[in-house]
Amino acid sequence: MNNYHINPIDPKGHLFEVTVDIANPHPDGQELWLPNWIPGSYLIRDFSKHIIGIYAEHDGHAIKLDQISKNRWRLAPCDHPVQVSYQVYAYDLSVRSAYLDELQGFFNNTSLCLAVAGQEQQPCRLKLEPSDAVADWRVATGMPRISGKSHSWGEFEAENYDKLIDYPFLLGDLTIEEFIAHGIKHSLVLSGRHKADTARITADLARICEYQLKMFGEPAPFKHYTFLTMVVGDGFGGLEHNNSTALVCSRKDLIKAGQTKVDDNYETFLSLCCHEYFHSWNVKTLKPKAFIPYPLERETYTEQLWFYEGMTSYFDDYLLHRAGIISADRYLRLLGNTLARVERGVGQYQQSVTESSFLAWTKFYQQNENSPNSIVSYYAKGGLIALCLDLTIRLQSDHQLDLQQVMRDFWHRYGKTNEGTEDHTFIEYLSHYTALDVNEFMHAALYSREQLPVTALLENFGVKVARHVPANDLQSNGKLPEKSAKVTLGARYKSHPQGIELTHVYHDETAYDAGLSANDRIIAIDHLQVSVDNLSEVLDAFKPGDSVTVHAFRRDELRTLKLTWQAPKKTSYVLSITQPEHLNGWLKTTA
Repeated sequence: MNNYHINPIDPKGHLFEVTVDIANPHPDGQELWLPNWIPGSYLIRDFSKHIIGIYAEHDGHAIKLDQISKNRWRLAPCDHPVQVSYQVYAYDLSVRSAYLDELQGFFNNTSLCLAVAGQEQQPCRLKLEPSDAVADWRVATGMPRISGKSHSWGEFEAENYDKLIDYPFLLGDLTIEEFIAHGIKHSLVLSGRHKADTARITADLARICEYQLKMFGEPAPFKHYTFLTMVVGDGFGGLEHNNSTALVCSRKDLIKAGQTKVDDNYETFLSLCCHEYFHSWNVKTLKPKAFIPYPLERETYTEQLWFYEGMTSYFDDYLLHRAGIISADRYLRLLGNTLARVERGVGQYQQSVTESSFLAWTKFYQQNENSPNSIVSYYAKGGLIALCLDLTIRLQSDHQLDLQQVMRDFWHRYGKTNEGTEDHTFIEYLSHYTALDVNEFMHAALYSREQLPVTALLENFGVKVARHVPANDLQSNGKLPEKSAKVTLGARYKSHPQGIELTHVYHDETAYDAGLSANDRIIAIDHLQVSVDNLSEVLDAFKPGDSVTVHAFRRDELRTLKLTWQAPKKTSYVLSITQPEHLNGWLKTTA
């Protein structure tokens, strides 16, 4: 067994102190290593760059420790127990890494705990002790506890290194609420200032969890589950784990006491929770064979992220409706948002969803100003593929089968058994259902760069898709605009002290044709100063075909350009139920 001792030694300096006790180092020179990425977030992050002052000793005597690569170290040959100590700088307030200040602490063990090479299958014990400054903090984690009271400092144990790094920890002045779903204890843990109605939130989470647990059936892949949530002023993110999820949310996303309706913000939070919880089945237990085990020192390529993230993205909103939390109309608005996200720009015609999955490490996780013109999201388009597949399954089986049942069956075949999936496994599995003939559709959806038949399939269920011109270039979504734009800039933008700064320019649209590029700062249109606040008013004075002079800075050089306004595209997708009798159980009109 390898023992880890973690102490949040310096909250002001954002430093954790870590000690690794190695009882039986390799006599020829023990190697240690730290992951370069964390499962569920497909980007090389080089966590080892945050390690400071690493050294090794035995009974107070120094032992030579050499760094042999960016994330690996080797001890000098020895045949006695060794203690390796170091500090980790933790100032990344995200779900992927580690964070520590005077208010709270959070860490994934991929950031803190060095693996002992060759001993990764041995049990790992972690002792978490406070410095004086944080002694009154509470502790939340899904890691099995072997000492200390609940939510206190103490000792924890994981069966091996892979399990060790799958239990995040949240520390601080925590709000902790427990609830039961389908007989299983769940915890909602919040850090950061908030005025959340935790009773309402846990009641809604219980409905979501209950639905998923019943959907997949016994056995559940965990004995208890924890939502570890960092509440901030403005933030969003989630990362799935063995029996928990790490979340970052904005304060406005947590429903407050006295608030009865589910608004857009609270809907966002519940959808995030639903998404990460669904991952307990779809990517934590059912996963690509390439991830068994995770090779955490290098990229691991797979075409299957469209399934593991896209399928989950379909169900995260859909199950809010099935669990009775949002109405059919609200769900269709969310579906319209996804349609608009995929259809805006030409990225879906440049990249298939399997290519997007394979290149997650570079093109998707390292997006730039040209991404809308060059890539498609395997989350969003994958979600639309799942929608199309669900509707197709229902139609071909005369509504006797649906995607929920298929996912349940598929998990029991490949997830519960921990067998893992190849790129072709899911398509081949669908052929087991004699009522289905979806092979041609699936190959086209996954490997071509064509539009999906979303509109036609929805029509079969009495749902109409109407395209509308949005109010401006930033509001392509699933809502009917109060007032549609007369002309379009053909770019996304943000406020800048000098005017407006373009963040993305869509190919072959107004700004592109005028010679404007991302990062350009428009200061005047038609010789009048422009800002985010008055842009709609300025644009409202023109019609398609009008030409104006635009003054813009590129870097520190002022440019004078001729811009000809184009008619805006219909990039908002408003979905409505026109024939409820055709829904056939896909949506409920009495949610």
